[in-house]
Amino acid sequence: MNDNVDNALTTDDSWKETLAGEDQTRMDALSGYSSPDELFNSLSEAQNFDWRSAAAGDDDKFKSQLERFDSLGSFANSFREAQQKISSGQLQDELPQDATPDQIQAYRQQHGIPLEPTGYTENLPDGLVLGDDDKEIFGSFAEALHEVNAPPEIAHKAIEWYNSFAEQQQDALAEMDHVQHQETEDMLRQEWGGDYRQNINVVGAMIEKTFGEEGKNILLNARGQDGRAIMNNPEVLTGLAEVARQIMHPMSLPGQGNVNPQQTVDAEIEEIEKFMREDRQAYIKDEAMQARLRQLYDIRAKHQAA
Repeated sequence: MNDNVDNALTTDDSWKETLAGEDQTRMDALSGYSSPDELFNSLSEAQNFDWRSAAAGDDDKFKSQLERFDSLGSFANSFREAQQKISSGQLQDELPQDATPDQIQAYRQQHGIPLEPTGYTENLPDGLVLGDDDKEIFGSFAEALHEVNAPPEIAHKAIEWYNSFAEQQQDALAEMDHVQHQETEDMLRQEWGGDYRQNINVVGAMIEKTFGEEGKNILLNARGQDGRAIMNNPEVLTGLAEVARQIMHPMSLPGQGNVNPQQTVDAEIEEIEKFMREDRQAYIKDEAMQARLRQLYDIRAKHQAA
């Protein structure tokens, strides 16, 4: 470019003709600039323009989404494609009431919804676990979620809540069992006195011998309608002790070896009868001792009959 052209670019509008030539569109675009410097400054500003910040403003989440695009042009192309899909019905926020299976499947794929209910329990977030037994319980719930096309986040939140709820229930149940066991023991110790431990042992021995391992576990873990453990019920234990005394004998208790049951019963009877002879008045006042003697007589009669 010679000196005459340089001077023309800086002193009049001939520089526009030099840049635009016969292209009227370019000439119109240059008409807003009074000098080459103004044009170059504008181009520089455009090159350094932070279009993401300008578009998002204070919305950091939106700005983060815009970071996925390497240029304003790629964002514009993506926006245009989305508009075309919306116009053609490819993108739908809601399924029509008469949606076809293909439409439902496309909708689920588009929104990250599993194609089957079991998909809700796959790829769980870190730290979230669903046990095999709980999966059976959750299965029906997952089917209901799937019918309304719930996103996986809802299922994961439900699993998180269920795990927390189950843990709280277990802790509460353990605390209730502890309190009720102590209440039952205090009540029966007062009622049975020195026979408490023997009665508990004979009940345990009867359950072990009569029900077998599986039946024993069922009985020991059984609960009433109020949630109270059966073995924490004083009335149940009293009844079991009565039955056990009728069908079991002291020699059946753990740790007593090969003691003759008749001799053991006779020895206790003899001890009470001796007390009755030596202190009749004290015996008459002791109703528990009288009941125990009658019980021993009954045990001895049943044993002799057997």
